[in-house]
Amino acid sequence: MRLTRTVDPAELPVSLEEAKQYCRIEHDDENFLIESLIAAAVDYLDGPSGILGRAIIAQQWLLELDAWPNRLAVPIEPVTSVTVRYIDELGAETDVPESQLVLTDVPSARTVLEWIDGFQAPLLSDKRYPVKITITSGFGAAANVPEGIKVAIKMMVGHWYDNRETVVLGMSVAELPMAVNALLARYRVML
Repeated sequence: MRLTRTVDPAELPVSLEEAKQYCRIEHDDENFLIESLIAAAVDYLDGPSGILGRAIIAQQWLLELDAWPNRLAVPIEPVTSVTVRYIDELGAETDVPESQLVLTDVPSARTVLEWIDGFQAPLLSDKRYPVKITITSGFGAAANVPEGIKVAIKMMVGHWYDNRETVVLGMSVAELPMAVNALLARYRVML
């Protein structure tokens, strides 16, 4: 199995201006730093390896498999569309008609891809990864991202801006404010 992002998000869910307003920063001297902190927060949360297990902004992923799955928990949420393509035993690339696919959306869990009853899985090429599943996922544009995720990103940026070192002598420092975890808990996808 190989999972690769093929289309990156077109924007970040939180703008520089939103982060600066949240952090009460009125100067432009540290714009690059703040933009880096926004990107780091999104990287920490976003994608199948992020702690949310979700795509935040619309993006596309290619999942390549060596064989036909009977049932597949789609590795990135929220799923907006799925297309399946395969390389047959003669080397021809062919699309599986959308009418042959069944997507089951399960709240707080992975969307499941299955095949309609009676689906006859075609023979596959013996080359590596003949089954190619394109997954379009994410909440869409920044305006569509749930406010809880946006606030958590801004809180992370503010915390990292104020606490640039991991160790502060003589003080107790939390890695992230507890409120960040509380805000994100409802958006995490359970495996």
